Amino acid sequence: MRNYLAGFFILLSISFTQAQDSTFSYHAAVQGAVTTSQTPFWLHANQFSKVPVQGPYVAGQLGFYRNYSRAKSPKKIFDWSAGAELGAYIGPVPDLFLTDAFVAGKLGAFELSIGQRKETFGLMDTTLTSGSLSFSGNSRPYPRIQLAFPQFISLGFIKHFVAFKGSYSDGFLGTARVQYGNVNEIPHVYMHHKALYIRLGKPAHRLHLYGGFNHQAMWGGEDKIFTGGLKPLLAYKYVVIGKSWAASRVGNHFGTIDMGAEWTGKKWSYFGYRQNIYEDGSLAGLTNIADGLNGFRMKRNGAVSRSDLQIKILTIEILNTKSQGGSVFDYDNHIFGRDNYYNHYVYTQGWSYRGRIMGTPLVPTQDIQKLDLLKDTTALTMNNRLLAFHAGVLGQVQNINIQAKGTFSRNLGTYNYPLEPARNQFSFILQAEKPVSFANGSFLSLRLATDLGTLYPTNFGVEVGWQKRGFL
Repeated sequence: MRNYLAGFFILLSISFTQAQDSTFSYHAAVQGAVTTSQTPFWLHANQFSKVPVQGPYVAGQLGFYRNYSRAKSPKKIFDWSAGAELGAYIGPVPDLFLTDAFVAGKLGAFELSIGQRKETFGLMDTTLTSGSLSFSGNSRPYPRIQLAFPQFISLGFIKHFVAFKGSYSDGFLGTARVQYGNVNEIPHVYMHHKALYIRLGKPAHRLHLYGGFNHQAMWGGEDKIFTGGLKPLLAYKYVVIGKSWAASRVGNHFGTIDMGAEWTGKKWSYFGYRQNIYEDGSLAGLTNIADGLNGFRMKRNGAVSRSDLQIKILTIEILNTKSQGGSVFDYDNHIFGRDNYYNHYVYTQGWSYRGRIMGTPLVPTQDIQKLDLLKDTTALTMNNRLLAFHAGVLGQVQNINIQAKGTFSRNLGTYNYPLEPARNQFSFILQAEKPVSFANGSFLSLRLATDLGTLYPTNFGVEVGWQKRGFL
């Protein structure tokens, strides 16, 4: 598979270098970091696994893309795009990989894409967020086929007051270890995904209201794991509609129901959002309604002055996952507590891909926690009950972009293995990026990060980076 993807990247890069069109773009980047033995949290989290968890390291990325045409006239009925990004890092555990490797076509507003592509799902501020609860961009993308309306489509027959977007996909996660049933491993495990979001308010209105959901399920091997288990086609039907079999839903389900509101003023826009977790029925009974991601973002409209320090974006978030429907699970009496977010009783990898959690990175995998904490080889995480406060700011002074993010969390472990006393953790990153004339215009960056607390080891890191973007 790796040789196939590498060949795809080479062919795509050759075709791009032969093209002379503004729809063809590229980027190149390299980073080098001096760190403690473990990379600080905000240096590696939500980076699509392009930066290793163990440092020090040197990392690099090279990407080529064919983008959709931006021309408004004449408007194209059909257009296509493609992309490939090769990544690598050298460190204690070196690796070579592809993040993006996809082709896509659009017919009007409808898009079909094949391959793996960096995406996140859920209502949030994508620049400074702590991470979406379902797909945060913390793990590498997985290969899939997706049908989508990627941009909001307004309905003309009601004067464009209502708009919608959505997606439906099925992908492949590879093999998976199994800790329950008749076998120890499944060769083919899949990911089903669908999402639908609605916007209320005409495009020119100052106020827009948002609502929607995303639903995902990891599944596969039901006929091998369970005696008399469902055959693949029937299992897929049960996965899509969320139907139960043998007193349990088929597959590892996870999703959020989201809502938000945005007001666009003359100088600033204000966006508030909420992601509610649903997994096994707790949300239907409102028993885990306290859990979710709450966020507020202020974003400056238009350009900023280069003379003084100007704030461009300010984001504040609160994440709560402590409830999980309570400490009792009783199927017969419809009490669906102990949701045990991101872990699963069948698939040992839980809600992860290639060792990295797909949801919020604030729920840590066991490999980054302190060595004195309890380990369990059958669980992805030993800490999915937490309360976290997160803030981020993006500003500019002269021609230097400055970004800072800080997160404080109080971590309670899991219901099965509580942390007593609770562990407090603070993680922080400060980044500065400046344009330089080298290579006909590029950017240099400096990032300083640290972890202080009792959940992770005490970590420090300094990263220097260079990147170049442009059109072919």
